[in-house]
Formats: sequence, C-alpha cells, structure tokens
Amino acid sequence: MSQYIDSYYLVENRTLEVINTFFSKYLPSGKEELAMDYPFPQYSDTPQTIYHSVKELLLYLGNNPDSEYIIYFKNKDELSEIKQIVLQYTDDGKLIFGVSSIGNDPSSSKSIQLFREIKNFLNSHNACATIEEPPPTNSLDFVDFCDERYRI
Repeated sequence: MSQYIDSYYLVENRTLEVINTFFSKYLPSGKEELAMDYPFPQYSDTPQTIYHSVKELLLYLGNNPDSEYIIYFKNKDELSEIKQIVLQYTDDGKLIFGVSSIGNDPSSSKSIQLFREIKNFLNSHNACATIEEPPPTNSLDFVDFCDERYRI
C-alpha cells in the first residue's frame, strides 16, 4: 500500500488569487474536489450555512480571517508526483498549503527538490514534511508542529 509524504507551507495571504496561482502551477491538468458540499462551520452538527461551491467557500474564508477550514483536492493528473492538495485555513488569518506525494522518506532527494521548489514558490518561511499527518489549525501551533517534524 502506498504511503504519502505530506509537506506543509504556511503563508500569510489566503486570497483566491494566491490559491489559483498555486493550482495553475502545480495542478495544471485540474483538480477534483473531494467533498460534495461544505458545511460551515466545518464538522458542526448545525451548520450556519452550506456552501455548494468550493469557490464560494474560498471567497468567504479569504474575507473572514478568523474562520478555520480544511479542504482536500485530488490531482486529476494521475501521473504527477503530487497526488493531493490540502488547504488548511487557520483560525488566525493564515493559510497552510499541504502537498501529498507518494513516498515514505521526506529526506529523499526527489522529496527535498519538490519541497524546496514549492517553499520558494509560496515564499513560505515556515514549512515542514511528515508522513500522513494533518496540519494544525493555528499558525503558532503550526510553527511548533514543524519544529517537531522534518524541516528542509
């Protein structure tokens, strides 16, 4: 069974423009949403609203910096080394990009090359890699999370 290396990148800007630029570069063949709809707040038994479009949700989250949410996308290009993208909106106005690729060694030269490329592209100052582990929902917790994980 395949295992995933998850690399995470904290960024200050959570606008739709930043996200679309990232998707254009790293998922040029397109993405598949892994949810049918998006209740808000996430995991609530009684959501305030349900978004039926990920774009509506992304716009809302971009304009509401205290709102946290995690969204998963599958890469439509099955031959790409990037298999999945995670967007973790933090409760303190930041965004964590997550990139999942097949592998079990974050220190492999292939993993390091992809990690550095994405880190530079996103201009992220806090980033790390781990094996199949979700990121925290707060940027300060994320920095601590990375201090205990593989930093490149």
